Amino acid sequence: MPPRSTPPTMIPKGSFHPPHDPATYRDLLMFEERLKSNASLLKRRKRRYQLFLFQLLALISFLTCEVFLQLNLLDIPFHFVLRRTFPTIYSPEEIADFHVHPYFTLGLLSVSVTTLVLFFASGMYSEKVAYANRSVSSTVFSSLRITPCDADGKVWVY
Repeated sequence: MPPRSTPPTMIPKGSFHPPHDPATYRDLLMFEERLKSNASLLKRRKRRYQLFLFQLLALISFLTCEVFLQLNLLDIPFHFVLRRTFPTIYSPEEIADFHVHPYFTLGLLSVSVTTLVLFFASGMYSEKVAYANRSVSSTVFSSLRITPCDADGKVWVY
């Protein structure tokens, strides 16, 4: 071990303060930036999956009303699409008696509910949304212990 240029200062027992090393400071700044970028990435991912869940629940509630209350609200977009796609075949008079088959809405409802069940059963919710709810506290920095060492990576022994 090469000789030290300055003798180590006397540090009271029970407390440790790492030396003011530019490399250590740079590493801490890089670590902090990585934590911040990971936190922002997790927040964006959480918002995306929450939007997906909200849309899926809205679709399930709409299709449930469509199946059980038989509101026939799903006929409106089908009429519009058929009139725009085939204007000569489906005139407004001929399309008035067109209705979506009830099994179609029941099939859409079952696919939506299965997607919701699989989203929770596969652990996707706990992995993508619940994990992002946990925040990185500032105690990470207080619990970080940096061992003083020289440029070669050898640990200083007092």
